Amino acid sequence: MSDTKSRILEILKNSEEFVSGEVLAEKCGVSRMAVNKAVASLRDSGYEIGASTKKGYVFVSPPDPISAEKILNIIKEYGIEDAKVLAFDSIDSTNAEAKRRISEIGSFRDVGGELTEGGRTLHKALFVSGEQTAGRGRMGRSFASPPNSGVYFTFVYTPKGGVENPAFLTAGAAVAVCEAIDEICGFSQTSVGNSVENSVENSVGGKKIRSQIKWVNDVFLTDGEKSKKVCGILTEGTANFETGRVEAAVVGIGINVRRSNFPGALSKVAGSLDEFSEKRVSRCELAARVASKIAKFYDSLENRDENSQESARKMIREYRKRSLLIGKTVTVNPTAGLSGKSFRATVEDISEDAELVVKCEDGGKKFLKSGEVSLGSGDFV
Repeated sequence: MSDTKSRILEILKNSEEFVSGEVLAEKCGVSRMAVNKAVASLRDSGYEIGASTKKGYVFVSPPDPISAEKILNIIKEYGIEDAKVLAFDSIDSTNAEAKRRISEIGSFRDVGGELTEGGRTLHKALFVSGEQTAGRGRMGRSFASPPNSGVYFTFVYTPKGGVENPAFLTAGAAVAVCEAIDEICGFSQTSVGNSVENSVENSVGGKKIRSQIKWVNDVFLTDGEKSKKVCGILTEGTANFETGRVEAAVVGIGINVRRSNFPGALSKVAGSLDEFSEKRVSRCELAARVASKIAKFYDSLENRDENSQESARKMIREYRKRSLLIGKTVTVNPTAGLSGKSFRATVEDISEDAELVVKCEDGGKKFLKSGEVSLGSGDFV
């Protein structure tokens, strides 16, 4: 860190009030432009520096580094003893890294269904990064993953019988993200009909905040005036060519924690947690809590008994309550598993298998296992 940056950081840390750019320049013996550049560099390093046109600058918080040890300790506090965490400051894609590691181990499970030596190293492994240089979303789209802004992680899970319903696993992950955000940010949720209403007012402007899911893989926060996407989920699978079975789920999650300058049209849709909550969110705590909830839910499905069925039903009930789409008219854009042209339909429900149930304009119903669903811009106001 340069002398100017270090000196400015020291001055701001030791002041409980705003310090003007003129005072900082005088104390550091540099120009106002040099002060601006130093503050910008501190922000790039992860320091949160507040600014006011009339008052100057104020220190808000230190960097929020990604720590494998911290994340693993939190996960263990939630009772997940067999998790593994691999942390990176920056990586091309956590999903890509997970799949690279998977390609090196061979099979996850032997013919008896038990984890192999390689399987034990990656089952319930969490890959976490503070930046992705080649983050990916669905349909090959890029996923903006700037440094010191969000947390990007991939959870690897191999069910004993293989992956049978990827959309169901994605739905469970979306609910886990919503619950973790609610708990950490203090958004206390109560259900009202097919929606989720907030039982307490959030401190930001006295507005009520709702965390909602846009089928099948996006999480939005809404406050009555705006609705912003704060999380995207990409679930991929790895196949065992000997058995022909999708052996493991690779669940990638990106959550926007702090404000960032999203490029182009993305800036109109994407938002961050700190736009809706004044609470300082730890990226490590958020990743650990989401991963713990996912692990517990996936584990609950393993026995395939009444308890696991009830766990599945409970998740779907929660998913329905948080649905951003039920009751709305959408455009369905066919992708894998669907043929034909785009069509308009009204969303009626979420099925027990996490399918989107829509009523077409001709009165017929469709149960969508995959596809892209879009809403008009008015639905996000």
